[in-house]
Amino acid sequence: MLTKKNPYHLYRTLEQIYYVDRSDIHLGLDLFERIVDLFNPKQLDITLFKKYKDNYFYTKYSNVHQIHDAYRHEKTVLKVCKTFLEMESTVLRPTFMKDLEEEHNLFFCDFKNKDYFWLDKIMI
Repeated sequence: MLTKKNPYHLYRTLEQIYYVDRSDIHLGLDLFERIVDLFNPKQLDITLFKKYKDNYFYTKYSNVHQIHDAYRHEKTVLKVCKTFLEMESTVLRPTFMKDLEEEHNLFFCDFKNKDYFWLDKIMI
């Protein structure tokens, strides 16, 4: 994969799609579908629920998974959508990251803070 060694190009392309003008949304969607591998959001949703359903700090509503662990000072919200995952957290290594590592080729983008990384490159 060309972008595995140089993720900046993938990030810039996704950023351009993210900020595409509404009048060109069909072009952005077409480009997005050409460059990403889709994952099975329903399966990921079920997997996360099965793993955490007995965890006292875990809640789920619809496709939104949350961890509110006062001991770790963690508040993490993971939204599982059809074509992307959206995560916000108060910690650097959210609980859900370990589970997401099992999904292959996940590329994280934070367009507001200009940050991006391949998940498998940062996990230890």
